[in-house]
Amino acid sequence: MFSIHNEVKMKIKLKPLDELFSRIIRNRAIANVGGCERCWAWKADYKQLQCAHMFTRKYHSVRWDEDNAVGVCAGCHFFLDSHPQEKIDFFKQRLGEEKFDLLQARANTKGIDKELIKLYLQNRIKEREK
Repeated sequence: MFSIHNEVKMKIKLKPLDELFSRIIRNRAIANVGGCERCWAWKADYKQLQCAHMFTRKYHSVRWDEDNAVGVCAGCHFFLDSHPQEKIDFFKQRLGEEKFDLLQARANTKGIDKELIKLYLQNRIKEREK
């Protein structure tokens, strides 16, 4: 039986696409609001933020979808993951009802092209770093 500590360790292992995506989301938060996209706490660097997903990374169809993630501080990430209804409300407010519904529909679809996603994410990083 796994302890909670072991389960968290397993989830922290990121694939290369996850690392690219997380960097994009956290940089976006710094560029847009100067820090956490939920509590608006100022952060000097994107490395002080975490990438939080509305639909968990097990939903591969939206795992690297920019609508499905926000750059937040550790406290807000923990809060959102611990309060499912508040998380839904936050993302609905952020995206709007229609865009949220489309995201939810995409989350329930199968099939992705990881190579295409990798190219897209690499280009997004290049754009943001210009």
